[in-house]
Amino acid sequence: MHGFTGSTDDGPLLALSPHLDDAVMSAGAALAAVAETGRQVVVCTVFAGSPPPPLSGPATEFHRDCGLGPDAVDVRRAEDSAAVAALGAEPLHLPFLDALYRRLDGDWLCAWLGAHFDPDLPAEPDLAAEVTASLSALLRDLRPAAVWTCAAVGGHVDHRTTLATATAACAAEGVALALWEDLPYAIGQPPAETTGPLVPTQASESHRAAKLAAVGRYSSQLDMLFPDGPGWRAAFTGHAHARLATHGAAELVWSAAPVAPPSGADAHASGLGLSPNR
Repeated sequence: MHGFTGSTDDGPLLALSPHLDDAVMSAGAALAAVAETGRQVVVCTVFAGSPPPPLSGPATEFHRDCGLGPDAVDVRRAEDSAAVAALGAEPLHLPFLDALYRRLDGDWLCAWLGAHFDPDLPAEPDLAAEVTASLSALLRDLRPAAVWTCAAVGGHVDHRTTLATATAACAAEGVALALWEDLPYAIGQPPAETTGPLVPTQASESHRAAKLAAVGRYSSQLDMLFPDGPGWRAAFTGHAHARLATHGAAELVWSAAPVAPPSGADAHASGLGLSPNR
């Protein structure tokens, strides 16, 4: 793994985020550190599409929990654009629908709130093929030096799909891939099992402060994700200190080994002390 990109060339760093907040919450300090060097950093959210009406019951409940209305995705895209820009990076939003908004064979994929963590959800091969094709086209267009994406800690179906499709696209296009420990799902949990050496991101205390400021832009998500306890700032700060003590890095980003992405049966369910609404 060469430097913080995993590559010797000077192309952009592309962060593939499942949802509109995952990259910033999981690796925001590292992304800020890379952007500060002058390298272009693009944060691309895969599942950022606006759903047509009607919405499912779980989606309606999720919007209510977040204090969102009919323009929920527009609001969340605006939050993400502000957060990503605050790190010195560029936002990009793909049109694929969040699992809460998707149907499969005429039925809602997620029939109950929290179903997106179910490892036995039916497969969506057409979606996976479409996302892989879109990511491959993006890699050919952007020509990044490396891609970072989620390790799918927590087992959310959209995170699993992002990991699988990013792995396939990077393998097809010959682009170095690194994975981050998914936050907030990993907060309060043992460190994720890394499959390769940690990427030396050079993130400092100032970059961690920039991350917290950026996370604060996701106002629709924070009360929902952290309904109890000392609050989101304390949660992220405590996690950073814990990982610094065990790994010497506040955020874990590691080189991906060339292995097949995990199946739904291998992903862990939520059960992480967080609200199951993501």
